[in-house]
Amino acid sequence: MVGRSGQSSYRRTPVAGAGWIPVDVDTTKRWSTAWLRREFVTQELISGTVLVSVVIAVADEAGGILDVFAITLFSVLIFWATEVFAHTVAAQRRRPDTEAVRVRASILSALKDSRGLLLAGIPPLIFLLLGLVGLRSGEAAYWAALWVEVAILAAAGWIAFGGLRVAWYGRAAGALATAALGMLAMLLKILVH
Repeated sequence: MVGRSGQSSYRRTPVAGAGWIPVDVDTTKRWSTAWLRREFVTQELISGTVLVSVVIAVADEAGGILDVFAITLFSVLIFWATEVFAHTVAAQRRRPDTEAVRVRASILSALKDSRGLLLAGIPPLIFLLLGLVGLRSGEAAYWAALWVEVAILAAAGWIAFGGLRVAWYGRAAGALATAALGMLAMLLKILVH
């Protein structure tokens, strides 16, 4: 890979038993594909996005945009709190009986690991809020909230399947397959209502 200066952005790094392998020196740069893949593409983001999509899809929009907003907000907060608690409890399984319980460290790790679920809920809540304050019609805000989740899933798929020797169509297939999960939530909305 050639960087902006025309020089390779890869360096050869010795690895025990494997000889020398190319390592992307940009993997720690903020906003690089590798950084985005590591920090943005998490199972919590993917499952949280699908979960929020399903919550919005099955919420009864006939009750008004306030109902959809409130149900989505409280659902995101409840599922996020559950995720933090589950991570904190599950972290204890790696601890031998001879080691002290480190609840604070477990909670801090859980907060970091579960942030994807919160990130999944913010964009649709913004669109629902725009509908709530009257900057968009309720129906437009409702559908925008669902479509932004599909876009998040597509972006996560595109980023996840990037890397060395990955053709654009491989990334596109990954993005489409991931976005299809959000489309299933829309199909659920159509079937339920």
